[in-house]
Amino acid sequence: MTDSLLRGARYALAPVQPRDLESAIAVCAADPIAHVVPLQHLEAALHSGVAAPGLWGVRRRSRLARDLEGVIWNGANLCAVLPPDDSDDAETLRADVAASVVASLTRPAALVGPADATLDLWGRIEPWWGPAREVRARQVSMAIDHGPRYVGGIDDDGVGLEAVRAARMEDYEDLLPACVHMFVGEVGYDPMRHGRVAYEDRLRQLVRSRRAFVQFGRIGGRRAVVFKAEVGALGGGVAQLQGVWVHPTLRGRGLARAGLVAVIDQARATIAPTLSLYVNDFNVSAIAAYEAVGFRRVGAFATVMF
Repeated sequence: MTDSLLRGARYALAPVQPRDLESAIAVCAADPIAHVVPLQHLEAALHSGVAAPGLWGVRRRSRLARDLEGVIWNGANLCAVLPPDDSDDAETLRADVAASVVASLTRPAALVGPADATLDLWGRIEPWWGPAREVRARQVSMAIDHGPRYVGGIDDDGVGLEAVRAARMEDYEDLLPACVHMFVGEVGYDPMRHGRVAYEDRLRQLVRSRRAFVQFGRIGGRRAVVFKAEVGALGGGVAQLQGVWVHPTLRGRGLARAGLVAVIDQARATIAPTLSLYVNDFNVSAIAAYEAVGFRRVGAFATVMF
């Protein structure tokens, strides 16, 4: 990406300043389910008065232009909030944003977000940031903003299920292996070998903030985690569920659906009125479980992993 391209651009990235926060929140709040991750960081910045270094605004190159046209969050993952591709000047804006991303930002672990903007950005920056380790181009975005649909039929034979509840710090040593197992299966590498400190710090933070949910039972005579889920992002009145997991030896017994019902009830009462998540379109059993408890499809996500 050459300096001459950036000099000729109509739009550019600039770090979000405290004076930009309300404008940036308004841009993301147009679809809080799709943009819960940047909203989380923007709301934290508004509360503290200090914008995180990963927050970038898309601005027209003009002294008269004060409003932001888009927002980029670049942390562990990059999330792009951009106008739809049928909006006025969208092609120019997206091309200029891609040029600025390559010139100004470091490559994250993944691009994640609404499929349209994420895949469009990836198509433009792939020559510089590629190749990707994996592109998940079709993920289903789902949400629920009401009480769950209650389900029954749990097979509790010999499991001795305890109630689903917010995890406590004394649960951490049991919860960590379950989280790692889910992460390896979903993301494809072991976070305990690559980024262990950051991974454990984040999990401890979720536990302390009562955003990690856990259920214990007995497996082979030993008390163990049998179901867990976390609210991995929270912003704009939306709590994004991540890391939904059932112990491999207990799958097919209805624990996921029953666990989700409990998490929805508790999270809507104590964290946010709307819960969201996204899931690979080929994960038919997971989609069926989410729909069974009341989640509805609201859009399409994509993830590009490096």
